[in-house]
Amino acid sequence: MSGAKNDIMWRLYLSFCLILVFGIVIVVQIGRIQFVQGESYRAKGDSLQLRYRVIPAKRGNVYAESGNLLAASFPYYKIIMDPVAPSKELFNKKVDSLALCLSQTFGDKSKNEYKRILVESRNKGKRYVILYKKATVPQMKLARNFPIFRQGQYSGGLLIEPVEYRINPYGLMANRTIGYVRNETKVGIEGAYNEALSGVTGKQLMRKAPGGVWVPLNAKNEVEPVDGDDVFTTIDINIQDISETALRSALIKNNAAWGTAIVMEVATGKIKAITNLTRLESGGYEERYNYAIAELVEPGSTFKLFSLLALFEDGYVGLNDSVDLNNGSIQYYNRTMNDSEGRHHYRNVTVETAFEKSSNVGISRLVNENYKNNKEKYLNRIHDVGLDQATGVDIAGEPSPIIKTDPNAKSFSGVTLPWMSVGYELQITPLQLLNFYNAVANDGKLMKPMLVSEITSYGQVVHTNKPEVLINSICSDNTLKKLQACLLAVVDSGTAKNIHNPYYQIAGKTGTAQLIENKRYVNRYLASFAGYFPANNPKYSCIVMVNSPSNGVFYGGYVAGPVFREIADKVYSHHISMATAINDNDSSYQGVTAYSKGYRYDFEEILDWFNLDKQLNEDEDWIIVHPENDTLQASELKIADNVMPSVKGMGLRDAMYLLENKGLKVEASGRGKVIKQSIDPGQTINKGMYVVLKLG
Repeated sequence: MSGAKNDIMWRLYLSFCLILVFGIVIVVQIGRIQFVQGESYRAKGDSLQLRYRVIPAKRGNVYAESGNLLAASFPYYKIIMDPVAPSKELFNKKVDSLALCLSQTFGDKSKNEYKRILVESRNKGKRYVILYKKATVPQMKLARNFPIFRQGQYSGGLLIEPVEYRINPYGLMANRTIGYVRNETKVGIEGAYNEALSGVTGKQLMRKAPGGVWVPLNAKNEVEPVDGDDVFTTIDINIQDISETALRSALIKNNAAWGTAIVMEVATGKIKAITNLTRLESGGYEERYNYAIAELVEPGSTFKLFSLLALFEDGYVGLNDSVDLNNGSIQYYNRTMNDSEGRHHYRNVTVETAFEKSSNVGISRLVNENYKNNKEKYLNRIHDVGLDQATGVDIAGEPSPIIKTDPNAKSFSGVTLPWMSVGYELQITPLQLLNFYNAVANDGKLMKPMLVSEITSYGQVVHTNKPEVLINSICSDNTLKKLQACLLAVVDSGTAKNIHNPYYQIAGKTGTAQLIENKRYVNRYLASFAGYFPANNPKYSCIVMVNSPSNGVFYGGYVAGPVFREIADKVYSHHISMATAINDNDSSYQGVTAYSKGYRYDFEEILDWFNLDKQLNEDEDWIIVHPENDTLQASELKIADNVMPSVKGMGLRDAMYLLENKGLKVEASGRGKVIKQSIDPGQTINKGMYVVLKLG
């Protein structure tokens, strides 16, 4: 028995020893792999790790009709540091110098602030610290030579990441219409044409090299990125500037809440200008919301033009038929309707007179008497002219009009029809109303409003938006002539006679709509004017709306009308009669060949060096030099405040000095003298706007 027991114990001891030896072998092998062969195996493992790097495509540009740049992506750089990478000796010795360079170059933090960030980040072991998010190319090049950074990525810890920022060279001009794309939010032209502008991202296969660095697996990309297409809009920068300047002045003068102005080319429906300004808490005005396209409003008296169209087209009245204004007041069931000026002495007047005086009583009486037993007929007319439908303008955000179409519905009361006839109990956008007026100017043809004319790829046109007719004729020629006569009468002798121009004719209609708040009408108004010019041969239609003017004047003829007149006057003189032009030429020097422009003292040095005869005006710093009678003469280069000068013909140094002193941010490409500038001479400018110069 004891022999068997000893045998068992011997086997146990043997098994234990074998297991112990085997365990020791495993531990030794693990140690060998970990500490002796570890680097080799890790390198092999890393080399087998692959991933794709996304290569972003360059986003396309947005241009005005003339080719002026409205939106573009400009290259910037993130300045990033791994503060643990530099040696302790290098970091401690040079951190003060690095902090000083960062502060002086970027100017957003003091030297001490930068030093605190660098030291704290190093002490906490942070390996990725963004020091500056938007460095320009010159700033990035400077940063590469800063103390510590000049040692490179591994010894100095400098990381540079390229980023693109979307810049509008004209600042906030037409900002909401140009729009933007941020995450899932897509606004304006940028949003509507995002697919075309975005291009197609590329792919590059990367492998992880020893040390954790990712390097390209192949010399070429697996998928090359395709740059985004360029979008050319119908916007005319000059008309846009004129419209925005006129509207801003009126909003400030009348202390209004917001305003919008749209200018459209009559024959094509091309939108030449679209301005939206909102009052800020600070008292200034900026583009914050696209009222022109997205804001539903009760239009008030500007809707009376449709009521006349229905009455004329259905043969109920003529221009010279009589209507009783009842001294400016009339009762419909339990509600009283008054003319805007209150009680007056007018009784029986012609239909044309009732319209030119914008009589609520006269127009509502005509509509109510003729359609109260057949309301569908009036409502069907709204559909026939397209006023119950969105225009389909080529950017997102346009709502459909809110029109009561069922006279048997509970919401359609006994007073709905008369109030509808003068622009209440319905809602449409400024653009939808303008499109109706544009059709009257366009011999009855209703066009689809356009904001984009074409799309190009690498300079080649890939898509063209052609003018589109929505309705061939909104009414008969006979009705059209009557409507046009009525719109002329409003400006010649009616509620807009204050904007009459003796040199060309304006046709249009005023509107003064009381605003509703919490389902009750309040003592605030929407002043408007819609029309076209020149009336005898319409080229442009325009609408102006000003919400809540609060300096005592609120009638459309006196608040919105002058804005329309200012826009029309300047557009007419600049674009129709061509008496004056805001274009690439300097109107002060037409007929003079300018050899060069620049700083007077530089010219004096050059001309003295070559011993050339000259006559330079010592009172002017900036001059245009041109030949005259074998002598180089100098003319003054006019430099006005807040106005873009012409820098064509200047060298880059002079152009940048002049423009940057005006607070502009300048980007340039090419070599030689300036041959093109993205902001035309004569345009209103503000500090912080971007201007792109092309040299050649």
